[in-house]
Amino acid sequence: MLRSLFSSISGLRSHQTRMDVIGNNIANVNTTGFKSSRVTFEESMSQMIAGSSRPGDQKGGTNPVQVGLGMSVGSIDTKFTQGNLEATGQITDMAIEGNAFFGVSNGEGTFYTRNGAFQIDAKGQMVLPTNGFVLQGKLAQGGVISPGSIIENVVLPLNQQSPAKGTEEINFSRNLDSDSAAKGSILYSQKFLHQAEGGDGIQGLHDGSGRNLGILPSDTLQFSGQTALGVTKAIAFQVSETTTLNDIANAIQTFMVDTVDGLGLPLGSTASVATIAQDVNAVPPTKNRGALRISPAGNLQNFQVTSNRPISSSAVAKAFAIPSTVAGGTTAFTDTLRGTAQSTDRIAELFDSNGRALGLEDGDSLSYFGELGGQGTSGVTPSVMATGTPSNPGGTPPTVTSGTTLQNILDKVKDNFKLPDTDGTPDANPSISINAAGSNDNIPDGSIVIRGQPETSFAIRNLTINSTDTNNSKPSPLVFNANMAFTTLQQARDTGTYETSIVTYDEAGDDHTVSLKFIHSGTPNSWLWEASMGGQEEILEGQKGRITFAQDGSVSSFIFDGGDTELVVDPKNGSSAMRMALNVGGPSDFTGLTQFRSPTTAAAVGQDGYAMGRLAQISVDPHGVINGTFTNGTNLALAQIMVADFSNPAGLQKLSDSIFSVSSNSGDPIFGIPGEQSASTLRPGALELSNVELAQEFTDMITTQRGYQANARVITVSDSLLEELVALKR
Repeated sequence: MLRSLFSSISGLRSHQTRMDVIGNNIANVNTTGFKSSRVTFEESMSQMIAGSSRPGDQKGGTNPVQVGLGMSVGSIDTKFTQGNLEATGQITDMAIEGNAFFGVSNGEGTFYTRNGAFQIDAKGQMVLPTNGFVLQGKLAQGGVISPGSIIENVVLPLNQQSPAKGTEEINFSRNLDSDSAAKGSILYSQKFLHQAEGGDGIQGLHDGSGRNLGILPSDTLQFSGQTALGVTKAIAFQVSETTTLNDIANAIQTFMVDTVDGLGLPLGSTASVATIAQDVNAVPPTKNRGALRISPAGNLQNFQVTSNRPISSSAVAKAFAIPSTVAGGTTAFTDTLRGTAQSTDRIAELFDSNGRALGLEDGDSLSYFGELGGQGTSGVTPSVMATGTPSNPGGTPPTVTSGTTLQNILDKVKDNFKLPDTDGTPDANPSISINAAGSNDNIPDGSIVIRGQPETSFAIRNLTINSTDTNNSKPSPLVFNANMAFTTLQQARDTGTYETSIVTYDEAGDDHTVSLKFIHSGTPNSWLWEASMGGQEEILEGQKGRITFAQDGSVSSFIFDGGDTELVVDPKNGSSAMRMALNVGGPSDFTGLTQFRSPTTAAAVGQDGYAMGRLAQISVDPHGVINGTFTNGTNLALAQIMVADFSNPAGLQKLSDSIFSVSSNSGDPIFGIPGEQSASTLRPGALELSNVELAQEFTDMITTQRGYQANARVITVSDSLLEELVALKR
């Protein structure tokens, strides 16, 4: 018989085996966790026809002559390459990324699988639904998984309850607005000006139109002019905080008569430079009252006053301007200057912010109206005397013998509104005053300023001070009334008080609402706090205290009154007293309470107590820990899924239902925690798909088919040869 016939038969049989494996792979293309297989062939034994010979001295050696007797299946290997993962959203579905296996048990032994499509049965066991095998892992005790726990069936305590825990600490966070101190009303009128006097400070000087000259301390004024010989001279005058109009007048006079640095004009009996304020009692008043009067003994040429401050230099030059030539023995006047009004000034001699006369005259009356804390207040001064010499400026003016001053108005407002001497703030500002020249408070110099006490109960609103023209003829007090229009710079407000609440629990799980109120103390960076309860509970200790903040906005100290250290509450329900620490943060800790100039958002952000809870749902993390979420918001570990690694996964023996068992060549299983003791990790809510590659399987199917066909052809040809052999007998 021909050897080729039997060789081809072995080829047919082996290719049939390969086709069986390919068919099984394709059949399981959608099997969860399936691992495909492959077939390798090997040559069978060979028949020796002639042996090999060694090379001699004169001829070479010969190779052995052998005829192969067919082939056989060398191995059928399982390919443990990673399958693609498919997200399912099912809590109990799990996929392994890596080479490990789930351990499952049927009660008689432990088996292994890559199929993670687990479900929970009636007993809470996590099982494979196809065969009921139970997932293996470690069970938690009281939410703790002990490293020494045995590996057993994973059973979830579906009826487990989380015990209540009494609150031991309350945490506070976020911001308290640093601008929370109580404030009082601040109102001011338009500015009042008087005819300039020698003692007026330089910062309060205005021109005849009410424009401030803008001269500030550290400015330099320059006086310039020409000598009789036509030589231009100039000197500098340094302005200070105390410089007055008299100082400027004296400096100008020195410049005019100085023979070295100045103009060298003769002194003479008429040489003088002075403010017209010296004529304050002149009857009738000098028409240039409030101007600088310049009377040189010699000719004065091109005299000018300028400032080194560009923004005010033109105003200064215009206010002090005189004719370019002033003949000796004559008098020249600058612009009529105005100074910032003072409380002793008679109101009929004042000007408004534009330098206009107020229009008051003898017999006009003043009316005062307004509200203090929501209650109306009013009053009338029967008449105004515009002329006469001021006397008793601090009291109510007699209606016939003296003129009404600004101080009289201040006193009347103070009396009507029952204002104390100061505004009740740490700065102790006067409750009513005339804003002084050079004040840096966003209030016009020379205006009436009224400062109410802090809190809205002292709020001053709708203040009006009007004059009534008694004879209905000119002048009319319309300018005065317009200048008495009050602007509210600051609204009264109450002390910043903010309250936050949180539900706490006693040891039995009963809830109790704790509220903490923060009250600004009125001192910067200092707050008072006070705790209260929402029911019948009684606070035993730690009800009040103080909190202070550092300059960086963090808490510098949190103090209980009476030396207490915690909030102690009797719940009045039979449970033990609740002892709670109040955590507000500390120095340089910005996770607790802070104080910045920003809206208040302070709140109790958490506490560590809770009521009893029931298991609501489970979740699995990448390390295989099954966590339970309870209705009281707590989370406890319920079990730990363990995975098994093998030194030779290909040595595992396949069983039904995608199950593997240990073989003598697989090695023993090494159980470990996913991602920690094992390099493999879990992907909860996903399944591993089959690793069958259809393109590869179809390609292998084609080569298998061709191999089978070729072996069949060998049998056909061998049969033909046998026919020829039989035919030789004929």
